[in-house]
Amino acid sequence: MKRFLIIFSLLFLTSTAVFAETSLSSLFIGITDMKSSINDNDESKYKQYLQTFEQDYKALNNQDNTTNKSITADIHTLKTNSKKDTRIKTLDHLSHELIHLEKILNPVDKNAKRKKLTNAITPLIEQMQSQIKAQDYDAALNTNKTLNAAWTANEKVVREDDIGRYGQIETELMMIRIALSKEKVDATNASLHLDKLQAELNQYIQGKQAKATKKQDASILSTHIEKAVEAIDNDNLEQAKSSLTSFISVWPNVEGEIRNSNASLYTQIETDIPKFAGSLNQDNKTHIKKQLLDLNKDIKQAISKTNYNFIDAALIMLREGVEALLIIMALISVTKKARQKKATRWIIVGGIIGLLLSVLLALSFNFFFKNVGEGRELLEAYIGIFAVIFMAIIGVWLHSKSSVQNWNKFINKNISEAISSGSIFTFALLSFLSVFREGAETIIFYAGIAGKISTVQLVAGIIIAIIILIVFALSFNTITKYIPIHKLFLIMSILIFFLAFKILGVSVHTFQVLNKIKNTTINYLPDIPSIGFYPTFETVIPQLILIIGVSIYLFSHYRQQSTSI
Repeated sequence: MKRFLIIFSLLFLTSTAVFAETSLSSLFIGITDMKSSINDNDESKYKQYLQTFEQDYKALNNQDNTTNKSITADIHTLKTNSKKDTRIKTLDHLSHELIHLEKILNPVDKNAKRKKLTNAITPLIEQMQSQIKAQDYDAALNTNKTLNAAWTANEKVVREDDIGRYGQIETELMMIRIALSKEKVDATNASLHLDKLQAELNQYIQGKQAKATKKQDASILSTHIEKAVEAIDNDNLEQAKSSLTSFISVWPNVEGEIRNSNASLYTQIETDIPKFAGSLNQDNKTHIKKQLLDLNKDIKQAISKTNYNFIDAALIMLREGVEALLIIMALISVTKKARQKKATRWIIVGGIIGLLLSVLLALSFNFFFKNVGEGRELLEAYIGIFAVIFMAIIGVWLHSKSSVQNWNKFINKNISEAISSGSIFTFALLSFLSVFREGAETIIFYAGIAGKISTVQLVAGIIIAIIILIVFALSFNTITKYIPIHKLFLIMSILIFFLAFKILGVSVHTFQVLNKIKNTTINYLPDIPSIGFYPTFETVIPQLILIIGVSIYLFSHYRQQSTSI
């Protein structure tokens, strides 16, 4: 288990330095070992790991005064402070310091990249200035295309070094495009923004850090487009141009979200918005308005990441948790009748361990799927489809237990196996496996929604579900008087089919957002993302197939039951 934790931590903490010449792997392993010993309340192991860590760090002979001072202070805190929370926080800070140190010890040759950027951009700026001065605007437009291509090929180093400067350079490039796209070329503004572009580039090369940009939500893009459309409707074209210019100003701060979600939309925005802002007039306003509306629809689809909320997270865990609890409570009722107190305690212990491991793995999955770009989105979509198939199978299984005879047959089989073994640990194992099996299923379902639910919503859903499960366990005898166990399975099967319907819609919609499948809109149907319903043929047809398949199963199942009576 410890080796697994070490590997897991290294994957997340040192992924940027896998091929580094100076490896700090032993130090990262030391941090993981210390955290494990803290969680195990093993003070002697903790001191042993800390001593080894300190020796390994001293052997490194760190010459960077800033990191050395910080790391030494952290080691001192770990040696002198006995509070668990303080130690954990210090180890987290120490991890970040080591990542920073590893970058210092294994530097990337950014100077060469900066030189390459300057050599690619500066000659084109000078060439465009000459063309504008000579009023050769067609040539300037062509050179501008080359300039943007050169920037795209070399922009990464600026984005990594100074995101504020990156945003200002992006803004100047768009302003140049606007000036050159106007019906009557705005030579003065084009030249002015070329000068500003060169100034921004020079300041970056000189190492002058730009002011940090305020973090914004990508939904601000839709706000500016809607304002532009409203201004066009009011025949206030100057206001519309101003709104599009505002769009351009905030674009660099939020473009990453669009780029990760829909690369072709990202390119379309960078091409079209400056062109619209520069060329909007009385003759083309209707056409541009339609283009803006289409663009806004695509933007909203691209940024609609939060397709799931705490209710979905809670329902998934509730469905799995109730099933496990029903089995556990049935086991407990048998052991109580047999006056096997030890067996009862071990059943509870096994269930708690299974529950805790399930929660830990679910949170780990959500963390793993965060912020990996289009690859993550595509993987989520595939896993979502797999989860739907799995949910359908689980739903059928649940429904098969929704009769009294089938439920009694199922639970008696499991209890008989436990009793015949003659060991109370068998009850604990059966309890653990019942819970952890449901946990494994939960992970598959959570994997299908990971990245489309915030960590806060996920945790809230899990906490709410756990509270409900605790209440359910405490009120088990009362609840089953009014709702028989087999009826609870029927309710859960309905819930699981509903979740399958939603995940199927969201997963197919993700394929559409990533341009992996077509997006054929059905105009007369509503858009209801809250239940995973999107008005396109590509999403509706699979959902109809699911509904028909479930209906056929239910019909044949009830027909078979009525025949056997």
